[in-house]
Amino acid sequence: MTYLRRILRSSSASSTVDFGFALPVLVTIMLGTLQLGQYFQVSGTLRHALGEGIRYAKVYPTATQAQVTDEIRDSMPAVDQGKISAVVFVRGTSGGIDWAAAAIRYRLEPFIPFIPVPPITIQETSVAYIPAGV
Repeated sequence: MTYLRRILRSSSASSTVDFGFALPVLVTIMLGTLQLGQYFQVSGTLRHALGEGIRYAKVYPTATQAQVTDEIRDSMPAVDQGKISAVVFVRGTSGGIDWAAAAIRYRLEPFIPFIPVPPITIQETSVAYIPAGV
């Protein structure tokens, strides 16, 4: 009984209990921040790659869809190519104006330990008008 009273009155024991309550919250916030950072990094990489693909289509107006999609894939060295589920490139004309559009879909695997979380699908699209005479 005296041991229990001593623990209940001890300030170091209460600090340990407080830390025990706070630790899961801190770990959750840290993992969430890392996951959010990974999402923004992948999203920015995908947008950059789409911009490179559209730029390639502007510079080389006779480039095929395969060449443009290869350019898009080559512009993402830091991304796992196996998680790209779709890369689409189309050209068109609207009101006599040429345009090009590119889209990409990527499957991001969350890294939350001990909890089964489904993959996050990131989709990015870029549309640009191609100036006359190019």
